[in-house]
Amino acid sequence: MSSALFDYEWQFLVQMLTRVFCCETYTEACDTLLRQLRTLIPFNAATIFRTGRKDGQAVVSDPVSMDIPNGRSDDLAFMTGEYPRWSEFIMSPYSMVFRQSDLIAPGKWETTRVYQEIWEPKGIFWGLFMSVVANDRPLIMMCIHREKKDEDFSARDIYLMNVLKDPLEKKFGQLLDESRRLMSSNPPGKLSRAAASYGLTKRETEIVYMVCAGKSSEEICEKLYITAATLSKHLSNIYGKTKVRNRTQLFGMFHDIIQ
Repeated sequence: MSSALFDYEWQFLVQMLTRVFCCETYTEACDTLLRQLRTLIPFNAATIFRTGRKDGQAVVSDPVSMDIPNGRSDDLAFMTGEYPRWSEFIMSPYSMVFRQSDLIAPGKWETTRVYQEIWEPKGIFWGLFMSVVANDRPLIMMCIHREKKDEDFSARDIYLMNVLKDPLEKKFGQLLDESRRLMSSNPPGKLSRAAASYGLTKRETEIVYMVCAGKSSEEICEKLYITAATLSKHLSNIYGKTKVRNRTQLFGMFHDIIQ
């Protein structure tokens, strides 16, 4: 595998990582990483997922997507696919870089349901992936794609992704630790008991706490790694259970409890 990079490419890598390390949230770091990476490795579409393990199975969530201009983003559909060996890489104790063509031959890949129902409608064919794992803890899966008419990702592209692994392990590990730290103190026991009396779930209780703390929808989504649509659904459920109509009434109901 070639490791011959030009001086300007090394300089850009350093500048790119500097920008990523300045990011304060998961979403911002993902967006910055994808937009910067595109300068070194051309691609048509990309998605970063947060990865984890649940009940002995690999899981992905919270996609952040970057698609071709005017393209239709449907990154949530990627989570419904049964991808050959993806779970093996997420369950691995260390980070790995791999191509879609390394997992399944292009001719066979075209016959799969995942390609026909998810990839082909988006106009993508080739894939290059990085599974970022730190200390046996899955962090993210980065997926970048090219159209069928383009060339597959090269050994140079794989080398560049491998160069990024260690710094990204550190950065996304920090972001995950910060998220856990913030949530470990939220919500306080008194609020939890009050929320339980209304039948609120743990996630709904976390959202109530953040609403009462004056957090915006964007801040709540960033801290909890959820989409705006998911937050809206949670709030609707909360309003139904507590018999309030909006955030102001929700604030009035619970604010005194957490003081």
